[in-house]
Amino acid sequence: MAKVTDLTTLAKTSVENTDFLLVTNSASRNSKKLTVASLFPAVSTAGTSSETLYTSATLTNKNQIVFKGLKSGTTSNLTVATTSNNLLLSLVESGIDLNLCDNTSAVFMKGVDFTKTVTSQCPVINGGTGLSTIAKGAVLYASNTDTIAGTAAMSTNGQLLIGNATTGYPSVATLTAGTNITITNTAGAISIAASLSTLAGILDMANNNIDLGTAYLSADGSTSQGIRVTGANTYIGASGSYFNNDILNIGGGGIEFSDTATINPTAQTSGTAGKTLTIEGGNSASAAAGAINITGGTASGSGAGGNINLTAGRDTSGSSDGGIVMKTYTGGTATAALTISPEGQDVTVDTGNIIMSTKGIKMRNASYPDVIKYQGTPDDTDDGTAVVTAANILKGIITCTPTADRSKATDTAANFVSGLNLDTNGDAFDFSLINTATDGSSHVTLTAGTGITLVGAMVISAIDLAEDAFTSGVGRFRIRRTGASACTIYRIA
Repeated sequence: MAKVTDLTTLAKTSVENTDFLLVTNSASRNSKKLTVASLFPAVSTAGTSSETLYTSATLTNKNQIVFKGLKSGTTSNLTVATTSNNLLLSLVESGIDLNLCDNTSAVFMKGVDFTKTVTSQCPVINGGTGLSTIAKGAVLYASNTDTIAGTAAMSTNGQLLIGNATTGYPSVATLTAGTNITITNTAGAISIAASLSTLAGILDMANNNIDLGTAYLSADGSTSQGIRVTGANTYIGASGSYFNNDILNIGGGGIEFSDTATINPTAQTSGTAGKTLTIEGGNSASAAAGAINITGGTASGSGAGGNINLTAGRDTSGSSDGGIVMKTYTGGTATAALTISPEGQDVTVDTGNIIMSTKGIKMRNASYPDVIKYQGTPDDTDDGTAVVTAANILKGIITCTPTADRSKATDTAANFVSGLNLDTNGDAFDFSLINTATDGSSHVTLTAGTGITLVGAMVISAIDLAEDAFTSGVGRFRIRRTGASACTIYRIA
C-alpha cells in the first residue's frame, strides 16, 4: 500500500469529474467514493432579469467567489459606506432637484417657495386661510388686509354676498324687491319678475325693443284695448274691432289733435317726386261703400265756424302750380267733372251739367254782370216742311228764309228729352227761331210733333219794318219737359 506522502499532488484547478475520494462508514464499515468536483461551491442568481452580485468569472481555483463592488452613481444624491460590516446607503435630501423629475404621474408642485416654516394653521401670507374651522355654507372673504374670514352660513334661499361700503367687505343678505318687481327665492335659484302695473317715471328704452307679442299697451294693463303691434302693422282700438290691413290701423274712433296739425308724407329731396297722399272711404263687399266727410269746426260761442280750404300745391318757380280736379266715375273710369285751374282760378265743368236744385245763379260783380255763353253756328232749316229737330234747337238759334208761308212740325217729345238732356220733369231749354224773309208776308208756323203741346202763338212773321206793320221776324220759345215722352213748347217772346 502506497503512503500518502508518496502520492502526486493534485491541484484544485486540475480536478476532474473522474477524481474521487474514499469514504468509509464507521458503523457499517462500508466504503464509498465521493466526486472531488462536487465539493467545490456553485454560484447562481435566483431573480429574473436581475443583476448578479458576482462577476462572470467569480469562481477561481474552484472555490473562490468574486463579488462586485457597490458605489453611488451620483454622490450628491446618494452615498455608500461600510458601517459595522454593513453596507450603508444614505439619501442626500439636499441634493434632490424635483425639476429633473417627471411630474406627469407624481403631480407634485413645482416652484413652491414658502418663505418660512409653517406650523399650525397656514397663514394667508403663506398661501393659507389662517382658519382652523369654517361653518358649513360660509364663504371666505378678506375681512382686513392679509386676513381671511368666513361669513355666516348662507343657509337661507336667495342669500348673496352684497358689497358693503360701510364695513369694506360684503354682507350676507337677500335682494329687496322694488316697485313692480317680484323676487322669489328657492333652493339654489332666484326668480326676478317684472310686474309693470304702474310707472311713476319715464321709461327710457334707449335702443332696445319691446316685444308685446299679441298683447296691448292699455290704460289699465288688463283690458285688451289700446295699442297693438303685429309684424309691421300697428293697431289702435279695442280687440273687438281689431283689424290689421295697413301700417297704422285705427278701430272704432277718430284722430284728434291738440293743436294745429298737418298730415303729409315726408318731403323728398333732389329729383325725387313727392309722395301722393290718398284718403279713401271704406270699401264694402256687398253693401254701400263708406263716404268721406270733411267738416269745418263748430264755434260754440259767437265765433265763426271753420272754413274748408282746398288749396292746390305751389310751384315756387311759378311755372306749374297745381290745380284742383274733382272727379266722379263714369262706368269704371274716374272722370274729371270740375277743374279749378291755377293762375286765374278759372272753374271748368269738364263733363255734366250745373243743376240748381233750389237756388239760382247770381252774378254780383257790377263790372261783369252777365254770363258768357258758347254760341255755335246757328242751324238753318230749309224753305220747306222739314222737321225742326232737337239737333237744330240744341244750337240755340234756328234760321229760316221761307219764300212762302211754311208749316214745320217739331221733333217728337222723346227726341227733345234725350237730345236736349231734359232729365227731369220741369227741365227746360230756350231757343230762338229767326225768319229772315224780307217780304213781310212769308210766315213760318210751328206745329206739334208727337208728345208736344204748343202754348202761345207759333207763327213767326217775316221781317216787316213798316212803321204800321212792324214785326221783328223772330220768336223766342221754351221747351219744358212734362214727362218721359211729353213736352210743352211755350212762346215766350
